[in-house]
Amino acid sequence: MAPPRVYLAGPPFAEEYRRRAAALLRASGLEPVDPMRRDFRGHTAGHKREIVEGDLDDIRACDAVLAAFTAPDEGTAMEAWYAHSLGKPVIAYTGGTPTHPWTAYVAREVRADLDEAIRELSRVVGAATANRE
Repeated sequence: MAPPRVYLAGPPFAEEYRRRAAALLRASGLEPVDPMRRDFRGHTAGHKREIVEGDLDDIRACDAVLAAFTAPDEGTAMEAWYAHSLGKPVIAYTGGTPTHPWTAYVAREVRADLDEAIRELSRVVGAATANRE
């Protein structure tokens, strides 16, 4: 059985978050799905459909979303809302920034610490995949 897949939502220039989250997810037996593998930074003009539809496809194909709300970012908010609307668990990582009411609404859990967010995500995704079997 393939490991549960987790979409990495977050600001486009959050490389450290993406690198660290991916490593922690793999160590927890989860497969990270980073939309930045389709890197359009600096040349998004004319690619909006490809960018957004690729992200939506990835979210649909994942079991959960880890959303970094460490800085304001429209894309992260939209990705978290979309996953929430599909009934997929969203775990928000804030890095200590104050939690916006919309973040608290769409996220199953909110954690300031990335390690804690991934532990919670592992618990939530593990329970969800056990219920599917």
